[in-house]
Amino acid sequence: MGQSFRVAIGAALSIAAFAGSALALNEPPSQAGRLAYTEGTVSFHDDQQAGWSPAVINTPLTSGDSLWTEPNARSEVSVAGTRVRMDGSTQLNLLEINDNQTRLQVGQGRVDIKTFALNPNTPYQIVTPRGTVNLRQQGDYYVEAGSTQDATRLGVRAGAAQIQSLDGRTATVNAGQVAEVFGDTGALQLRTLNTAPPAQPAYWAARDRQINYDVPTQYLSAGITGYEDLNSYGSWSNDSQYGNVWTPRSVPSGWQPYKEGHWSYVKPWGWTWVDDQPWGYAPSHYGRWANRNNQWVWVPPQREAQPVYAPALVDFIGGIQLIQALLGGNASLSAQNNAPVGWFPLGPREAYVPSYSTDRDYYARLNSSNQVQEQAAEERWQRAQRREAYIAGQNSVMANQQFATVVPSAVFVSSQPVARAALQVSAAQIAAAPVAPVAAPPAPTASFAVTAPASSPAAKAADPKAATPAPVVDPKAKADAQAKVGVTTSLPVAKTAVADMPTLAKPTATTKPTAPGPKLATAPNTPAATINATGSATGTTQGKVTAPPLMPRTGAAPPVLKDDNKAPAKPAPATPEAKAPAANDNKTPSAPIATPPAAPTQRATPAEPAKPATPPAAPAQRATPAEPAKPAEPAKPEAPKAAAPPQAQPAPAAPRPAETRTPPPADNKAPDKGASVAPQAPATEPPKTPSAPAEQKLAVPQQAPKAIPAPPTTAPKAGEAAPKLAAPIAAPAVVLTDEEKKELLKKDEEKK
Repeated sequence: MGQSFRVAIGAALSIAAFAGSALALNEPPSQAGRLAYTEGTVSFHDDQQAGWSPAVINTPLTSGDSLWTEPNARSEVSVAGTRVRMDGSTQLNLLEINDNQTRLQVGQGRVDIKTFALNPNTPYQIVTPRGTVNLRQQGDYYVEAGSTQDATRLGVRAGAAQIQSLDGRTATVNAGQVAEVFGDTGALQLRTLNTAPPAQPAYWAARDRQINYDVPTQYLSAGITGYEDLNSYGSWSNDSQYGNVWTPRSVPSGWQPYKEGHWSYVKPWGWTWVDDQPWGYAPSHYGRWANRNNQWVWVPPQREAQPVYAPALVDFIGGIQLIQALLGGNASLSAQNNAPVGWFPLGPREAYVPSYSTDRDYYARLNSSNQVQEQAAEERWQRAQRREAYIAGQNSVMANQQFATVVPSAVFVSSQPVARAALQVSAAQIAAAPVAPVAAPPAPTASFAVTAPASSPAAKAADPKAATPAPVVDPKAKADAQAKVGVTTSLPVAKTAVADMPTLAKPTATTKPTAPGPKLATAPNTPAATINATGSATGTTQGKVTAPPLMPRTGAAPPVLKDDNKAPAKPAPATPEAKAPAANDNKTPSAPIATPPAAPTQRATPAEPAKPATPPAAPAQRATPAEPAKPAEPAKPEAPKAAAPPQAQPAPAAPRPAETRTPPPADNKAPDKGASVAPQAPATEPPKTPSAPAEQKLAVPQQAPKAIPAPPTTAPKAGEAAPKLAAPIAAPAVVLTDEEKKELLKKDEEKK
């Protein structure tokens, strides 16, 4: 192709490589979850299964999958930059796992979640029977689904989260807090406890000593699911050609990538490799493999690039051409009564062509992080569009084709262990087999176009965009090949999205071992399906429920949590009560003064005046005669001035009825009555008034000095003054001696 065309294509690929997580309609998610660890009986089912089957380590997890841990069992899941640990008797449903959101459902039991690469812009939710949890920050959390007897809980050890109950109420939960939602769905209650959440179960300590999520290797992005196992099971070194590489330790004799494990059909990607090695997840779904001096090393994706999950980074061989290549006296194939299919790991800088997506941007993102040259990626893509096989000797040799693993097709589609079913095929036979145009297992009847070598004039003249029809294969040779290897027509066949190649499809009926599990979640308004004794399902087709029903408690009750900080939590509502007596409320002071001995102490603590308000009730009865004095209210114009002073000097306020009358009624009439009582009783009880109160009164007069001149010295002498004071005196319920009054006046004059 011309230089200008290559430049244009290169620019397009570069833009696509750095695109965000926005996906095309037909682009699959760039991440998947992983079943990282199990102990005890752990069960699994996807949205296509009718029952539960034993869970297998390194199984990729995606939307629609479910896990169940039996009592006394446990399991660990890695998903979207988080570690999810399941306690016994716990059901976890993966409702949505994609680039736009992560949505889990905990129908029963408890999960402990710790985040390491959580994207705060991507919603991460956990649905429970009583509400939904939203993780807001990197942190350490635990969620209990609750039961008909126990509350639903969200605990935050570090970070911050929010819980929203089914009735719409929300609570933000910070580190050191636990939120509880309890009650029936029709009458839910939500509260937050200031108490440290319980630690994760002690039995996880051994796992933590072996695997460290907190320290991702310096050579990898934390966005690579499964990175946590690599440091424990291998070592890093620098390769002169590929840079930083990882080498596994303690592998079986004759080990090679994509041989110890099995194939499983996982939507939406299709055939997916499930590795037997505990560390096998990341090297199977990211990066490339290279054989250096008879030792396998894994070349990871570039750390700066956003990693993209792939079901298996391999190329396939198979179809009619492989059958013909393997007919040279290999009796084992006839004995297997099945057509062969093989695969080998992609080498560094070799392009991966997905069979499940035609999206060009997705293709670019899959390969850009693995240093695939733009021209090589473009040529491989165009070859796939023309349905051309990759032929050794005509095209560049695939680095690892000589290490291909070959098995009968029936072994492949039934997810049987590969290593023990592998066929013995010579390197020369494998090298002669054409490589499928896309990464999918060719059906036994598939045949590929074979083009002239790239250097020939015919190849150069070919239109790179022109799709060529499938090649015409000699019917006699095809029938002879099928007859000799016993090709069966029972194997399901489908067509790939790219290149329209015949490929092995998922069997319509599979027999898997059964495993225990709870009732399967069903779609709304459909009867629940249950698992009978044989492990098969009874009921309707399975779906997913976003709001699981509350289940009865299984096992021991969860620990009772107590609020460790109730006292500090209550001050907030108490603050308004403290403010009332402080400045504007004359009623409170008057009440305490009704009992002379209590008055001084109440003045010292303004927050408590409300409590003594009860004693004034008795004096208030004596104040009844003073009620007639209410007509004295005409002096109200001066009341505003006395509003503040009554608190400062209740006694002087007595002669100032006009000043104090207006404020009390505004707040409460009860204080006025108490005030009227004060003037009558004080005459006989002046000696009881301690000097301390006088000092307190001095502080208030400073706030309203104008009120002092108004009171005449004759107020206590005239009996008639008492009725006048009845209404106003509500604020000044304290009586001062003549000496105290003089002292107050003297100090006020000095200030002036």
